[in-house]
Order: sequence, then structure tokens, then C-alpha cells
Amino acid sequence: MSIELEYALEHKNDPAVLCCRMEPGEISHHNLEDPAIFPDLVDTGLLKLDGCLTIGQCLGATLKEVSDSLTPLTAEIVDNIQDPSADEEEAPAEEAAAEAAAPAMAVPAGTQVAFGGGVVKLYIAEGKDIAIEFPV
Repeated sequence: MSIELEYALEHKNDPAVLCCRMEPGEISHHNLEDPAIFPDLVDTGLLKLDGCLTIGQCLGATLKEVSDSLTPLTAEIVDNIQDPSADEEEAPAEEAAAEAAAPAMAVPAGTQVAFGGGVVKLYIAEGKDIAIEFPV
């Protein structure tokens, strides 16, 4: 399953692996697999990450050849490898501006949020007693 851009940027130092078959062209976050599943795939021998580039190096780079899903992106099949350290110099100023512009999220009265055991539990008493849980 592909990942969102924000998630890709958070995991820019993790290995870059294709989530689905890709034709030659520019690599975006839509083409990359969630790195959270890699440990299980490596343990079972379904995935080898030797020589794999990072997500930060692959975003905006170019895939040279048709590649199948779960193909680790290496220098042999990727052109125009990016330098993620160049973006880090600009990032603090951009993040500060974004944080200043983002309003704080208002939580309605009667709302409870609990974190524990790798799950976020959100209970909203107002309305129709909506309870939402998802892993983190």
C-alpha cells in the first residue's frame, strides 16, 4: 500500500521499496511501501534490503526500468538520486512557519483520548457515543 507524503518525509531515512509495479519515471510517495512492514518481510526472507536507498534519496528520483512490487530501490535501477540533507537546511524555517499558521485543534466537551498499548482510543460522548480506535 502506498504512503502519504507526510509519512514519507517522517521516514525519509528508512529503506525505499516499491509498493506496486512501476514503469520507468519519477518516483513519488505513491510508489513507496510502508516501511513498518519490512521487519516481518526481512525475517521471513521475502525481502532483502542490501544496498537499498532511503526514501529521502528516492523521492523525486527516476526509476530506470520496469520494476515489480516489493522491489528495493537501489542505485542500479534509480537515476537522479536526491540529497535529502539539502532539504534539511530549509526545513526548520518552513516547519516553524507551518506551526505558527496551524491553529490548535479544539476538542469538544465530553471527549476522551487515551494512548496505550499501541492503540489510540477516542471516545466522543456527545452526539451518538462515537468510539474510534486505531493502531499507532
